[in-house]
Amino acid sequence: MNSEVLLSIDCSNRWSCFGLAVDGRAAGEKNLDLGRAQAGALPLVAEELLAQASLKIQDVTCLAVAIGPGYFTGIRIGMAYAAGLAFALSAGVVPFSTLEGVLRSCPGWDRGLKVPLAAASRERVFSSAWRDGQPVLAEMERGREEVLAQAGALSPDFELWAVNDARLFANSSREGVHFIDCPSGGAEALLGWERRNLR
Repeated sequence: MNSEVLLSIDCSNRWSCFGLAVDGRAAGEKNLDLGRAQAGALPLVAEELLAQASLKIQDVTCLAVAIGPGYFTGIRIGMAYAAGLAFALSAGVVPFSTLEGVLRSCPGWDRGLKVPLAAASRERVFSSAWRDGQPVLAEMERGREEVLAQAGALSPDFELWAVNDARLFANSSREGVHFIDCPSGGAEALLGWERRNLR
């Protein structure tokens, strides 16, 4: 097997999102709500995804993994699994932000001003902003009004995007937020592919 095979893993929200890129092309994804079975199921999900592309775990040459922000336990599980695989396979590891994974999963992610969000504590969110696919606002924790003010200062036309998480602005308005069910494992694999030579 002479192809470069990248496996992406994102356990930073309640979904477990896997993606596969082979020689720079998306080759499959699995996005599952595994709940408490997440830790034990990750190896099986990875093997199933690879088998669908006629590949084995030994064919993986690089891993991309979400490093947060998000659910601490999920991030820890995803990173531990990726680190273990990388060590066993002598493969490289590419970290990526959960927020950029959300961004890349949005329709038209590289057009206009997009503000990806992830739930934090006390009605706050982690956020960043990207204009035409380029970062323009640093990733940090903000309150709703702060997000709106800083995004509005960049452009009056901006879109807020998030994974549909009940914790996001649970006691305040979610008006204006566009939701995706879960990040796209395929989009995250392509993000990892772009970053693989920058590590």
